Amino acid sequence: MGVTLRSVIIGLVLIPLNAMWLILSEIMWYSGEPTTLSLFYNVIFILTLLTIGNGLIKRWRPGWALDAGELLVVYVMLCIASALAGHDMLQILVPIMSHMDRFEPIERRYGEIMEHIPEWLAVTDARALQSAYIGQESIFDRANYEPWLAPLFWWSLFVFALLAVMGGINLFFRKQWTENEKLSYPILQVPTMLTTQAKDLIYSRGFWIGFGIAAFIDLMNGLNALNPMLPAIPIVHVMNLQQFFPEPPWNAIGPAHVSFYPFAIGMSFFMPLDLAFSAWFFFFMWMGVRVFAAHIGMHGMVGFPFVDEQTAGGYYAIAFMALWISRGHLKRLLWMLLGKEVEDVTADDQREARIGLLLTAGGAAGLFYFCWAAGMSAWVIILFFVLYFMTAFSITRMRAELGPPSHDLHNIGPDKQITRFFDVNWMRRRNPVDIAMFGFLSAFTRAYRSHPMPHGMEALRIAQRRNMSSMRMMGAMGVATVAGTICAFFAMLWVFNRYGASAQVLGPGEFFGREAWDHIHILFTAPPRHQTANLTAVLIGLVVCLGLAVLRLNLTWWVFHPVGFAISGSWSMQQLWLCIFIGWLIKLLLLKYGGNKAYRYAVPFFIGLILGDFMVGSLWNIYGIVMETQVYHFWPY
Repeated sequence: MGVTLRSVIIGLVLIPLNAMWLILSEIMWYSGEPTTLSLFYNVIFILTLLTIGNGLIKRWRPGWALDAGELLVVYVMLCIASALAGHDMLQILVPIMSHMDRFEPIERRYGEIMEHIPEWLAVTDARALQSAYIGQESIFDRANYEPWLAPLFWWSLFVFALLAVMGGINLFFRKQWTENEKLSYPILQVPTMLTTQAKDLIYSRGFWIGFGIAAFIDLMNGLNALNPMLPAIPIVHVMNLQQFFPEPPWNAIGPAHVSFYPFAIGMSFFMPLDLAFSAWFFFFMWMGVRVFAAHIGMHGMVGFPFVDEQTAGGYYAIAFMALWISRGHLKRLLWMLLGKEVEDVTADDQREARIGLLLTAGGAAGLFYFCWAAGMSAWVIILFFVLYFMTAFSITRMRAELGPPSHDLHNIGPDKQITRFFDVNWMRRRNPVDIAMFGFLSAFTRAYRSHPMPHGMEALRIAQRRNMSSMRMMGAMGVATVAGTICAFFAMLWVFNRYGASAQVLGPGEFFGREAWDHIHILFTAPPRHQTANLTAVLIGLVVCLGLAVLRLNLTWWVFHPVGFAISGSWSMQQLWLCIFIGWLIKLLLLKYGGNKAYRYAVPFFIGLILGDFMVGSLWNIYGIVMETQVYHFWPY
């Protein structure tokens, strides 16, 4: 059945509740941060409950029960909505929209920037801002919500255009990745097994052992968080390897947290061996490079060894490789769109190509006009979005092929790269709006953890596996995009007006706004000296990653994966390196001494680890929200 009216309605009913859960968790209580993972545990929690309830309905009223395809449609809608409401999307935009007008009368720091910001993009009403930042007010008071409506409307259009381009690109590459290359989409392992093999999991001893281990750990640690007299099983941030090396040059290794997240061990088990090995290997390589740099006294180059820039080059390399592999498919699409004769073309192929072109071209035109109307230069707009969508495309590809537990790229978005690679003083003299607008656009480039594009491609893979219409799935995602955007904005404003972004909110609150505009303030008042080292580092990372790919394609024994290089220098690797190592080691030993039979036998155990951690961890998270108290955080700290 797949995309049905009732599955879409169920998704729409759950999206507001899901948005409120995310905002209360990640903004109010700063606990759990589900959207910093590749697999959103809030969505898996809801999907598990739906699967259990659906099983009971199927037993008593079979005609009312949803089929696996309908459950997966709800999963897809919640993933898209969660990505929009997530830690690196609209949660950041809302405080950015309001920060300058709230704090400029107090701090007198942003006057010059505000001269170059269109009023239709920001909230300027003093009373509405006071309500949002002090709290103890109601968002349903007209004076509190009305000043937000116009800027939220324009930014909603921006979000819709952004996701239209993502959807169009996904349609262009859907057939190549899902049918021609047959990529494995490891992230879909858990939701697919939940909806299609739930009975097998229920009768699997290994599943319940894994589930029980993870659930017991979370239960004990949760009780300990409420009552420290009870015993705990320390698994989160047990220690930091950096603390054992207090003397230079060894103290330059950087953070390396020792944590034993059950879900991360489970997810790492499903990663390909060469990727898992490469991820932790290159993580330690960067530690060695930092120590070596400190040893030889590399103090003249600020930022050396430029790990962020080199890994950004790795992301670009992955995008280039994916495009190169797909060159035949892209040529076929081009001929199809030009109306030329192409072999084995179906009506669905032609429809997908036309809709993909319409979405990509229409969304790109909308993004360009939005930024141009705000006063940005055409070349900056084009360069910014080319870099942005290259990174998004790379993340989508690496998830489709390899499924890392998390992906992020802090402090190296297109806005940061452009202002590092070009002379900021020259850019400010030429058009200061370009730099000022980067403050707003940083909401979408700060990091790339809760990114909608890979979820869209995974949804198309689900449609292909379940013989659903990809166009109907795109329609469901479109509905989720509109509903998810509205609900995310409402949830943010409800939390801010109730608790206060500067008063009672324990999470980021005003931080995201301050972070963005303080950076722009520095670019206006004390811009860093123009250097070419950053660009050189990106090019080095690009070349290294391309070299790793060439060696991997030509040498069967080559174990270093380019994606491992790209993800190795991130914040998430600081948290997950040990879990990835454990998952890699267990899988290696199982395949070496037990073969595929042992691997298949172990799969339910690791699914149980993931679900046990997600289910009990989510219950603690919800308990903390309902009782308004701090609870055990099973991820990330």
